[in-house]
Amino acid sequence: MTLRWEAFLKEVQERGEYDTPEEAERAARVVLALLGAHLVGNVRSALAARLPETLALVLLNPLQAAEPLSPERFVRAAAAW
Repeated sequence: MTLRWEAFLKEVQERGEYDTPEEAERAARVVLALLGAHLVGNVRSALAARLPETLALVLLNPLQAAEPLSPERFVRAAAAW
């Protein structure tokens, strides 16, 4: 099941405690771009299939990381963006 854009951003805004939908959208784009660079194969495409189309394209961006990130490094990288 694919989430609708508005529903997805509302969830991100509530769970992330962002003040505006714009802040939630920026956070979602940053995290999905970073995550997409580190996921491969079926995992990446299965997640993309559940996202609104605009964010699925962010996740599926062809950029690929040279090395995997630990969870701690992922959080630091997302925060740096």
